Amino acid sequence: MTAAGTTRDLSALVGTVLDGTYRLDQLIGEGGMGAVFRGRHVIMMRDVAIKVLHPDFNRDPELVRRFDREAQSAARLDHPNCIHVSAYGTTEDGMRYLVMQLLEGVELADLLTEPTAPKRVVEWSIQILRGLEHAHSQGVIHRDLKPQNVFLTRDQHGNQLLKLVDFGIAKLVGSDAGDPLTRAGMVFGTPQYMSPEQALGVEIDPRADLYAVGILMFQMLTGRLPFNHEDAIALIRMQVSTETPQLPDNVPQELAAIVYRLLAKQREQRFPDARTVRAALERYRSNMSHKGRGDTSNPLLDIGGVGAVADTANRPLPEALRPRQIDFVESVLDTDRWTRRTWFKALIAGCVVLALVSVGLIYLLFFGGGGQQPAADPPAEARTDASDSAVDTGGPGPSAMSPGAGPSEQELAALDDLIKQGKLDEAQAQIDALLERHPGHAQLVWRDARQLGKRPTMHEAAVRRYGEVLKKSPGLERDLGFIDEVDALLRKRPYTDAAIALAVDLGAAGVPILVHYINDAKPWATWAQRRQIRDALPADAAAQVDVVLNRRRDLEQYGDAPDPCVAALAALQPIKDEPLADYVPALKAAQAPAPPAEAAPTPVCDEAAALLATVRTDYARRFPEAFAPAKPVKKKPVKKKKRGK
Repeated sequence: MTAAGTTRDLSALVGTVLDGTYRLDQLIGEGGMGAVFRGRHVIMMRDVAIKVLHPDFNRDPELVRRFDREAQSAARLDHPNCIHVSAYGTTEDGMRYLVMQLLEGVELADLLTEPTAPKRVVEWSIQILRGLEHAHSQGVIHRDLKPQNVFLTRDQHGNQLLKLVDFGIAKLVGSDAGDPLTRAGMVFGTPQYMSPEQALGVEIDPRADLYAVGILMFQMLTGRLPFNHEDAIALIRMQVSTETPQLPDNVPQELAAIVYRLLAKQREQRFPDARTVRAALERYRSNMSHKGRGDTSNPLLDIGGVGAVADTANRPLPEALRPRQIDFVESVLDTDRWTRRTWFKALIAGCVVLALVSVGLIYLLFFGGGGQQPAADPPAEARTDASDSAVDTGGPGPSAMSPGAGPSEQELAALDDLIKQGKLDEAQAQIDALLERHPGHAQLVWRDARQLGKRPTMHEAAVRRYGEVLKKSPGLERDLGFIDEVDALLRKRPYTDAAIALAVDLGAAGVPILVHYINDAKPWATWAQRRQIRDALPADAAAQVDVVLNRRRDLEQYGDAPDPCVAALAALQPIKDEPLADYVPALKAAQAPAPPAEAAPTPVCDEAAALLATVRTDYARRFPEAFAPAKPVKKKPVKKKKRGK
């Protein structure tokens, strides 16, 4: 390090080489703690971004700890939607640095000057949630998610790619004991995006990040923050107790329902995790596409605890979908101390609640029809329809999905506990015993599928069992808890015919899974499997299909089609019309199509063979380097050893 490193003129560090490896080329950002430089790995000759902590701050343990936290947090992450950290170190004279992926683009904050189209909001939010889903799975809670910490760039194909950055105050689950950054009562984050529990300084979990996603979505949809104030204390108070403002009427009702649930003041009322929100948004996107083709089903409203309603985007949101304002009992909580006055308020609140409960019991006793004869059971058709509007509770659906006698709630709860605890053999034994008493009962089959899904070697059996449950209760294709379980299972390898069939049976909810299958870079799917997936995808999902990848697969697999000659023509024509170097390897390996076994040659086969030759010639002219013949390897002459005379 040069002497300039000890001054506050960080631009003087340009040209410095850190630890003989990373050269600081250009100052591209500066903050209170340090700066970010465009740099160069002088050995690998690769451009990087280098974040340095100002040397003057090395004496501040809190700032050093925060800088170290960013390195520790980001180092756990390896996902397209998270910033990638490749190195971290300290120079001989004590300057800390962090080497990151160099991103070209803009901060999301630069794009939020006006309302964003709902479709784009959904696409961006899904990417943010994918990044959070990965971070949370690695035990990292961001705690400072805001537009300045979401970077919009492009991937290698030119598609928009959002990345989460700046994990400087992230919480590392399981390694925070005694860390001042995570002590109860300490408040960290940006007040405009801070969850109520974070603002109160209480213990947080990943749902704090989901609240911030709700703030981001509200801001993207409206161009303004739901809560804002010049006074930080007043702003924190708003996050804790002020009801979420109404979204504009032009925001689709189902999308508004997701935002309101994310912004629930009580974290128990929010979505359970990032994957569930991401799946809900993907289903919303798919559902909106289906509506354009006459499908008026509305599964998204089930997530808020409301049945199906009229399909009108501008209709006011049902009050039940709105997060309730924080009640009096919760508003008197104080993380610093409980004063005598606060205890008195809580005591009064408790008395009020007790009085209300008593009034309710009296009303039920005298006016609730306790003396009337119970109504006759509804017909089976009515009970089956009731399952379609089941409220999502995060677990198995209501007993209406399995008409008739079945296991008790206590028996089902005991099974759930065993499966959660990983006591799968014990759960299996109890399920088998209950199935003898209640053959084919959907609730039991569901739990059997769940416990099978937790066994590494029983993937295929679990897929089949989930398929049985869905056939018994078709309404489950709109049950968030069921879909979430199946989605997680179907995204695990191996992908089989049964997995594809189950994803198809899920209808709109299965479209994201089928897209995931058809776009998988690994060539596991046969021609028949890919055809089955493609035929099941709705027309509006075509934009999500990786066209180049699938054209290449068509070219590689047309020999497996029922009529190879017809399949070859269909594969070669678009490759001829839109030449890309990506197709060259498959073209070089392709064989002239032959008619099916025991079938006579047809003109179609001759036409396909001629087209293959034409395309190859055209590509050889366009991409001569790729088609150049391999140079022969020259063998070194073997020297003959002279034998002694």
